[in-house]
Amino acid sequence: MMKIDEYNYYLPPALIANSPKKPRSHCRLLVNKNHSDEIVHDHFYNLNQYLNPRDLLIFNDSKVFPARLIGKKKTGGKVEILLLEENGIFWQVLIGGKVSAGDEISFSESLLCYIVELFGKEAKVKFNSSGANFWCQVNKLGKTPIPPYIKNTPLSEKSLRREYQTVYAKLPGSAAAPTAGLHFSKKLIGELEHQGVEIATINLAVGLGTFAPVSEENIRRKKLHREKFQIPYSTVKKINKTKKAGSKIIAVGTTTVRALESASQKILSAEKEISGSTDLFIQPGFEFKIIDGLITNFHLPCSSLMMLVAAFLQFKGAENGRKKLLELYKIASEKKYRFYSFGDAMMIL
Repeated sequence: MMKIDEYNYYLPPALIANSPKKPRSHCRLLVNKNHSDEIVHDHFYNLNQYLNPRDLLIFNDSKVFPARLIGKKKTGGKVEILLLEENGIFWQVLIGGKVSAGDEISFSESLLCYIVELFGKEAKVKFNSSGANFWCQVNKLGKTPIPPYIKNTPLSEKSLRREYQTVYAKLPGSAAAPTAGLHFSKKLIGELEHQGVEIATINLAVGLGTFAPVSEENIRRKKLHREKFQIPYSTVKKINKTKKAGSKIIAVGTTTVRALESASQKILSAEKEISGSTDLFIQPGFEFKIIDGLITNFHLPCSSLMMLVAAFLQFKGAENGRKKLLELYKIASEKKYRFYSFGDAMMIL
């Protein structure tokens, strides 16, 4: 069985990016062409050099919302909650602070919630507001939920709402950004389309489980946290058209991969929009049915995201996907690439 600590690596703290590159597309790009084992060091704005007309780029257009709410109990104790998923009249949240079932947490004079059930650090809560009024309060009071490894960022909340968001984001629902897409500017997307590259989207609501530590049980069951997704019929048609033409399908980000590969059978036979949820844990040995290429960031040690990328490297020809991935990360570290959410990018073809 795969061991978690086999995906550990050392990263100098100075290489953790605390703010994005400006302009977005000026970040660095490490390209690995698996068929020749060639490694190219480039910039993201030259992405068009690695794509051909009729190749298909697929984005996750989920939008990050200000999901961090800071409030206090009646006793005055500070409590922070992170909104994860709405289920009917309840919300699943992550709790920071000591609370008990039945506690009332106040965020403002007009917004409060009650703790219905506790599950360790997670809880089910009920707010005193819903619909448009609730979202108005959240947009007013909430903070952008950037990952904890981004420390001392110089960005204000206003700037974070703009920078920790893809330029093509549409449907609010994510507690974390699909970060591989942060490198795309509207100008770059327009240039790619002018070149003849096809563009399509899926929508997967990114939860904090994306960054949760992998457990031995996850590996044994080959299952992760569950995330909801939708694949429009227009995307299904473009995927099948691209495959028939023999062109490449490139997923932008690991969240896009999870949605596409979870629904692969339906995509290749469906004639309608596909919706559902996925708990798929992609590990080396996985047979990819949809994607031919991947654009991704450099991920946290021992994360499920690293394991997914290792699986793709192995699928594309590496003798050992894990060793190949760690080799690429070592090269990126030596070349001073910037890591994690606001960092540089890697492309595997």
